[in-house]
Amino acid sequence: MLNPTPRASAAAKAPAAPTKKPSKLASVARGKLARPPRCMFYGPEGVGKSSLAVDAGAIFLNIEDGLSELDAVRYTFRENDDRGDVANTLEEVYEAIDDLAESDHSYAAVAIDTVDALESRLLWPKVCKDHDEPTIESFGYGKGYTVALAEWARLLTRLSRLRERGMAVVILGHSIVKSFKNPEGEDYDRYQLKLHDKAAGLIKEWCEVVGFLRFEEGGAKIQGDKAINKRARGWHTGRRIMHLSRTAAWDAKSRLSLPAEIELDRTHPWAPFRNARDEAHDSTDAEIRAAIGAELARLGESFTSGSGRPGTAAQILAALEHPATDRPTLDRILSGLRASEPTTTSTES
Repeated sequence: MLNPTPRASAAAKAPAAPTKKPSKLASVARGKLARPPRCMFYGPEGVGKSSLAVDAGAIFLNIEDGLSELDAVRYTFRENDDRGDVANTLEEVYEAIDDLAESDHSYAAVAIDTVDALESRLLWPKVCKDHDEPTIESFGYGKGYTVALAEWARLLTRLSRLRERGMAVVILGHSIVKSFKNPEGEDYDRYQLKLHDKAAGLIKEWCEVVGFLRFEEGGAKIQGDKAINKRARGWHTGRRIMHLSRTAAWDAKSRLSLPAEIELDRTHPWAPFRNARDEAHDSTDAEIRAAIGAELARLGESFTSGSGRPGTAAQILAALEHPATDRPTLDRILSGLRASEPTTTSTES
């Protein structure tokens, strides 16, 4: 007799049902967070960019050796070196940022002075060395600047670590007057950050605040001048202005409902910006909506934005009624209205 088929010693176990991952939807975050700002301020020489960061309590990562006349706290990249407070390589900057992120200290902010010197003196040479190219132009038409964006991204990621430990990031840069390629009409000159356009775009997107610093000055023809060839005369008030809204003349932005411009105090230039930022952060949605209403009353039925685009009160009121209009949207609306002017019409007599 043949042996019967042996029975299984134990029933085959069914595969265990996959464990359901607990949902985190019940603990989603909402509301404003009081995090240190990521700022970039740029402008002409001598307008007070470094003094602004000194007043913010920043420790400087000195790139261009322009702090000798300021009582500024400078990071020491190399000891026993007369110029040890000036970075010679991008690796030194990275090491400094890591040191600030991991060590105990009481610095409220870190300042990079300046970002355009960092690009030309440190970042481009590193990119060229890593890719065995003699210059940034040797990659081919425009390719070197695209390759450099990866290095810029690594730098910004490191700087984000400082913000996580409670430090504000203040990036300083010079301005240049450059022709703007206008896709909607004739080209025109405007103030721009002294960086390659691709790098400038990446950094401006990363920052929450981009401020253009300038002296209050200009030129105008003197009334009553009877000369045949009337010439404009320059004027200067001595006031230093921080612009926080974009216009046709310069780039600027703020993700908070900050004023379109702030006058810098001579003794404490950081204080007006800090106070405006605190006020914008602490204001309620109802207060922001009330401020929007006040701006609409000032502007009337139609207005021109700081960038030259037309707008109407009806468009703004429709946006305010939209259910998807959240606090960041309200901040952007108020910031844009503050940089706008009533539409004027000229009539010929």
